[in-house]
Amino acid sequence: MRVTHVITGLDRGGAENTLYRLVAAQSNPAQHSVISLTDAGLFGERLRALGVEVRCLGLRRGAIPSPMAILRLRRWLTQLRPAVVQTWMYHADLIGGIAARLAGVPVCWGVRQSNLSPEHNKRMTLMVAALCARISALVPARIVSCSMRAIDAHSGIGYTDKFDLVPNGLDLSHFKPLEADRLQTVRAALGIPADDRVVGHISRADPIKDHSSLLAAFSLATARRPDTWLLVAGLGLQSGDPYFEALVSDSNIAPFASRIVALGQRDDVAQIMGAMDVFVLTSIGEAFPNVLVEAMACGTPCVATDVGDSAEIVGDTGWVRPPRDIAGLARSIIAALEEPEHLHNARRRLARQRIADNFTIEQMLEAYETVWQKAMRER
Repeated sequence: MRVTHVITGLDRGGAENTLYRLVAAQSNPAQHSVISLTDAGLFGERLRALGVEVRCLGLRRGAIPSPMAILRLRRWLTQLRPAVVQTWMYHADLIGGIAARLAGVPVCWGVRQSNLSPEHNKRMTLMVAALCARISALVPARIVSCSMRAIDAHSGIGYTDKFDLVPNGLDLSHFKPLEADRLQTVRAALGIPADDRVVGHISRADPIKDHSSLLAAFSLATARRPDTWLLVAGLGLQSGDPYFEALVSDSNIAPFASRIVALGQRDDVAQIMGAMDVFVLTSIGEAFPNVLVEAMACGTPCVATDVGDSAEIVGDTGWVRPPRDIAGLARSIIAALEEPEHLHNARRRLARQRIADNFTIEQMLEAYETVWQKAMRER
């Protein structure tokens, strides 16, 4: 089946990463094409390396698109002749949806956010989401969402009932537990003693990730367990970055700063996650946190805030706390670190098995193809 994906951009991000994984898992990736409303970003060349045609409209981020951009996109879709168009994120839903309808191609929207509060979203983003809600009965054949809470949130602002829940999936051959000797090698390279305990976190520098709660909970856990380290990675989470330096300069955190390893942006995420004893997600807003699936696939139990579909992902393999519950997060971290070895190893196996049962790349691929077939029947 020929599918064209329309996405706002191709830089690092949850939607972009999921798009790449979905296309890479196809038996023939060249049957897919990708149109970025902005530029090729990080994933453009990676997709091209798979034989995927990637085109870029070159729109300025956050700008209101002109009718000419929609007509140009329509012309491209007419040339590519896909059986279905899959859009990703609000601006692509709006622009790609209209262009696909004009080209006579059924379109599936992609909705991912579960937090639509003005506090955590740009005004333009919410305006586009509201406009999409008004035309959702007319433009998309189906609407795909990775999160049940995201479906509920968008139904609440007027989206029509065309939703299909498709959780994100993961390649378990890439994300897997480290062998004991490899684990020690990774820790040694990071300067972490072999027998110490490691609390981990991976995200980007963004207030919605609530890193202040992460560091506060870590400081409480370290006061109880002085052999504990915090391993963080992600864009902006590195020594010297103003965002990170502002976090560790807090007087309550400073005494523990020497036990924080901040790596910044990394490509060896699977190995880093495999070197952790427990992964902690402190976000105050998510839809489907991919990092939880990645950590659990690596056999790393998780402590997560109850945002988006975190509780559904973690299940009974870890701990779920309300957002900003610093004391509760600290208690859960300590519980994970002080769990007897045989119970902790059993929890590691259960965490990976939960991902194998519910969130594999094969399951995601099959679900998307089912939705696309449905869209073609309902055009």
